[in-house]
Amino acid sequence: MEKQKYQFFYIMLVLCAGYTVSQFLRTSIGVLSPSLMNDFNINPNNMGLLGGVFFLSFALFQIPAGILIDRYGPRNVMTITITFAVLGSILFALSDSFYELLVARVFMGLGCSICLMGSLVLITRWSNRKNFSKLAGLILAIGGIGGLLATSPLSFLSELYGWKLSFWIASIITFLVMILYYLVIRDTREGIVLNNEKKSISLKNILIIFKEKNFKFMIPMSLMSYSSLVVILGLWGAPYLKDSHGLDIIERGQILMLMAISWNIGSFFFGRLSSIFRSYKSVVTFGALGVIILLVLLSIITNTAHVYLYILFCALGFFGAFSVALISHYQVLFDKEYMGRALSTANFFNFGGVFLIQWLTGKIIYSMGGNSAGASELAYRIAFLFVAILLFISLIIYLFSNEKKKHF
Repeated sequence: MEKQKYQFFYIMLVLCAGYTVSQFLRTSIGVLSPSLMNDFNINPNNMGLLGGVFFLSFALFQIPAGILIDRYGPRNVMTITITFAVLGSILFALSDSFYELLVARVFMGLGCSICLMGSLVLITRWSNRKNFSKLAGLILAIGGIGGLLATSPLSFLSELYGWKLSFWIASIITFLVMILYYLVIRDTREGIVLNNEKKSISLKNILIIFKEKNFKFMIPMSLMSYSSLVVILGLWGAPYLKDSHGLDIIERGQILMLMAISWNIGSFFFGRLSSIFRSYKSVVTFGALGVIILLVLLSIITNTAHVYLYILFCALGFFGAFSVALISHYQVLFDKEYMGRALSTANFFNFGGVFLIQWLTGKIIYSMGGNSAGASELAYRIAFLFVAILLFISLIIYLFSNEKKKHF
């Protein structure tokens, strides 16, 4: 028992390292977006595509990855898949055109697609359900350091040496994580045998997840919960602060860094809150309402003092972490042998939503006159209000779900 405890501790460390890399790669484009738009003459429409294609690739691999994990185990699937993140980081550093950046982001998304979902499956296999929210929140919080590094430290490094160096460093670190995945991870505790490790990969094995009636009410919230945060932190936050408030790259990085720190704190807070109150639905509702109010405020304020921008972005980062409670809600609805497919299907909608929202907000900003040089404050305000409305509609639908199984 003592040996397994230490073994799980080391596995958790490696999982946190992997999610840190994933967070850096997915959000790094946020603080760099003004520079990339200028260097490659990218308009807001294509910038939305560049930001979102990572999540499209990420989302499309979720369901097959879940089935592969259930069949072959997290260790092998995670080790092989993250190799694409190494290749994507190298390609991004070597890119000389928008289309090369696009392909690199596709590779990164595919490679990082396994980091969180594989980690969540391993938690369900190595720990009990009552600790799930706490451990998931811990991975999200510690792994969120990657998102933190993709803000002020990245902007500072880019200002001194250019943004390409960062991705060379990222490729080396990601390669080391790949090695650690193989050396440290073990699929289950010793002596534990799962029922369906060798079931065939088929459409039937995917559709069984949709027999859970609550799942359908949770899909819209899955589409919006994470995307409502990442659309700011991972894409439009930096351009908005530059175009609407005249902040330079260092100041933009500082605000986004504090937003990322707040998200880390929020991940731990919402994870603990879910564990304490055992009402995932109430916690999700609380967090979603906070994000909606803050997005509306962001869409109506003009010429505000910079201190209020710091407060707004920090609060948005904190409340935006409510998605950890939504993940916890999913895991109580399915048995362990279905967990890979359940969480991967949820993540498909989760990250597919990020692609849709980043792409759609890019189209909104572009349609209102945005170009590679920037956009009007009104364009950003309309885009943020659009996200708030979609999140509100998703919350109304989510309220029809409950926290008890209604399947099989």
